[in-house]
Amino acid sequence: MSLMLSEGLVLPRQDQEVVPWVTSLLIRAQQLGASDLHIDPQPQGACLRLRINGLLQDWLDVPPLWQPRLVSRLKVMAQMDLAEKRLPQDGRLGDAGQGLSHIRVASIPTLHGEKLCLRLADAGHTATLAALHLPASTEHALLHHLTRPDGLILITGPTGAGKTTSLYACLQHLNARHRHIATIEDPVERLLPGINQTPIQPRIGLGFAEILKALLRQDPDVLMVGEIRDRETAEMALQAAETGHLVLSTLHSGTAIEALGRLRHLGVPAYLLADSLRLVVTQRLIRRLCDRCKVIDTQHGGFSAGHGCEACQQGHSQRIGLFEHIEMSPALAQLCLSGADRHALQACAVKAGWSSLRANGEALWQQGCVSRHELHRVLGYEEA
Repeated sequence: MSLMLSEGLVLPRQDQEVVPWVTSLLIRAQQLGASDLHIDPQPQGACLRLRINGLLQDWLDVPPLWQPRLVSRLKVMAQMDLAEKRLPQDGRLGDAGQGLSHIRVASIPTLHGEKLCLRLADAGHTATLAALHLPASTEHALLHHLTRPDGLILITGPTGAGKTTSLYACLQHLNARHRHIATIEDPVERLLPGINQTPIQPRIGLGFAEILKALLRQDPDVLMVGEIRDRETAEMALQAAETGHLVLSTLHSGTAIEALGRLRHLGVPAYLLADSLRLVVTQRLIRRLCDRCKVIDTQHGGFSAGHGCEACQQGHSQRIGLFEHIEMSPALAQLCLSGADRHALQACAVKAGWSSLRANGEALWQQGCVSRHELHRVLGYEEA
């Protein structure tokens, strides 16, 4: 039987119980393995939802009496302006005890009141490269380019694909006293001892490009740019990579090949792309089958989810990554310089041994790690 999400949670009966009640909500959400907690205002109270293994699900209904008290308590904990309800705000929980420090909180006004979204990922824990379970070829390529003194390494994928986790794992691998490592983030998601982390502040004109320009005068060895969103940031990141810095960043693209087209669409000169880009890793996160209750898929010869047990959520336990990568080879660089289309770029990558996200997913399905239905949900192709 699956774990009951609301088990053990009781609404407060008086104002004095609000503080421990809110703390218990946060602890329970983390115990359930939620990455995010959504507090959605409704005409009658609020609906609390948890994102577990990448999927949102209803958790608790909070009546109108306690909705404003819940929101106010969280805003106080996150050191946000309690009186400001008309503008979006961002905050971070201070040391609230019980291991709840560094939870990110974002608010936004809606028709029925303020909506809060809390990022519950453990800010004190940074995954290692080994913990990412990269395919052997991708891990070898990534480790090789992390040892180089310069060049741009891109981690790509849609929102929620785990790109920041992979970036932090790379930074953790590189973190040493003989290197000056600096990051530009929106916002700072996890605290990394020994690394200088700077959040962007758009309201005062301090964006990725502005901070990157300033950091280049700070004698950096490694730079992490949280996301490439525009031409100026893309060009500056590639120029920094060309002039003796190792630069890591993320980009929104569906595949590694599409990342090249995305950079060209932003207006990056072909010569800069060919000279400075070293590696593109594309990833997705997919729910892993529970080892206790997964069943053999007799129709397709693989595995599928069970009905769920005390150790999992609906037959799945945590998530793992799907990965693909391309390296900037001389042949691929020449195609970039000539303005070749996506099909020509992909044909070149295939000739060099490129393996797709789908191929990685099929291998995991054959190993009994994921279900075919989950592959279809994440990658969007029809089941065989």
